[in-house]
Amino acid sequence: MVTITASYTVIPNEPTPHGRLWLAEIDQVVRVRYLPTIYIYKSKQCQENAIETLKNSLSKVLVHYYPVAGRLCYTEGARLELNLNAKGAILLEAQTDNTIHDYGDFSPSDSTRELVPLIDDNQPIGDIPLFAVQLTRFKNNEGFAIGVILFHPLSDGLGAIRFINSWAKIARGETLEADELPFLDRTLLKFTHTPLAPRFEHMEMKPLPLILGRTDASEEKKKKTSGTLLRLSPEQVEELKKKANEYDMKKKGSRGFSKYEAIGAHIWRCASKARELGENQESVVRFVADVRTRIIPPLPKNYFGNALTQTAAKGYVGEITSKPLGYVSQMLREAIESVTDEFIRSQFDIIRGFEHLDDARALFLGAEGNNFPYFGNPNFHLTSWMSMPVYEADFGWGKPAYFGIARVYPHDRAFILLSPDGDGSVLVCLHFQIAHLELFKKFFYGDI
Repeated sequence: MVTITASYTVIPNEPTPHGRLWLAEIDQVVRVRYLPTIYIYKSKQCQENAIETLKNSLSKVLVHYYPVAGRLCYTEGARLELNLNAKGAILLEAQTDNTIHDYGDFSPSDSTRELVPLIDDNQPIGDIPLFAVQLTRFKNNEGFAIGVILFHPLSDGLGAIRFINSWAKIARGETLEADELPFLDRTLLKFTHTPLAPRFEHMEMKPLPLILGRTDASEEKKKKTSGTLLRLSPEQVEELKKKANEYDMKKKGSRGFSKYEAIGAHIWRCASKARELGENQESVVRFVADVRTRIIPPLPKNYFGNALTQTAAKGYVGEITSKPLGYVSQMLREAIESVTDEFIRSQFDIIRGFEHLDDARALFLGAEGNNFPYFGNPNFHLTSWMSMPVYEADFGWGKPAYFGIARVYPHDRAFILLSPDGDGSVLVCLHFQIAHLELFKKFFYGDI
């Protein structure tokens, strides 16, 4: 059991700009909810005044990242904007009766969910803090957790991690360099565009396939999912790349599949096998691509906001499960490579075309509501965090021993990130229907 012992509202320690901050189309179609993550520290050096260190450094970093201290608001057509009112972020101090070992490997569960702040996100949107953090000390002074929730319209994962790392750097008593300061002007994505004749399928905005013979996903939504961590050793990662590239290298001018393309394809194949659906069953895997370098001209390196957009690949279960791993990897690659400057502008045009943006959100989001697409059986959602510097969050007590998701998702998805061991191993944080989980694990390791 976790007990909150203190609560603080932290505001920037210097005056910051007020007014409204325009949010781009990408910001409009992300989940208007928190993404809960946890950092685990095994160090016993977390001194008694740790909460003061966190509080003081947070007030300093909010001067640079002042949108984080604001609140969201709706304008006409359910469009979101940021109200730069400096109402502040929330910082909690907590204690748990559990030892660090009681949490096992920190797979997402009800227990890990207690390590992040519990904020009611169903209250009026103007009252919801955009960022909250919880410092929880484990029993017997075995270490502590820093649980973080950040409202998704504020930023994508990369922007959020850079914010956390900047906060940690200030907590260590260091100063942010000029190239570490966030770029906050999102009007770079307010480009005008003359729509061309349709050139893109925009599969990421189409209804998802249902299990053959079904008229909706209601039966699948009732099934429980579970969170689990699966580890791939450096040798297993290389073996997956080798298997994928046996197919790719047969093509002239091939450059070889990436770690993500090989692992992502392997996960999609394992999910398709574990569900034991018919060969003619369609399956879509949705994932995101970073647009920072794909938009012309490119966004600044430290752009703070959502700069990821959805893309998707579709196939039949029969081909996904029987074709070589490289064949499935190629399906992912083609979906990634489709995200060009023109593709992004076309997608923005479609979003702008909605009179009410809630209708656009319904196409993109895999939410729990009945009016939203369901990413579970027979579909899947992939997220790669392998390029994010998640283990640089050293607040003065050493780097985290673990970073991951704190909640269990109600549909099938996987987060892929590098292991904290720094040896090239990979962690897959899998959320999958319990009924098929053991079979998934069997294929996950047996097919390597």
